[in-house]
Amino acid sequence: MHWIAPSEKDSASKSLEKRPWDAADQFRANSGLKAQEHSGPILGLVFLRFAEICFALQRSKLEGGERIIPQR
Repeated sequence: MHWIAPSEKDSASKSLEKRPWDAADQFRANSGLKAQEHSGPILGLVFLRFAEICFALQRSKLEGGERIIPQR
């Protein structure tokens, strides 16, 4: 069985693939950081996104009137 990649991509998937690379290029060009120093800010942004998602989930539960029981 051989996997064959699709020959054409729709414009939405092209845009989705291009945006992170464009953001990375902007970060490298404008940050003034050395290559080995890029991980700190990037991991910080990943953590903030994770925290934002967790906060939004808990907020929606609270606004919906659900009772949240802390897990031990």
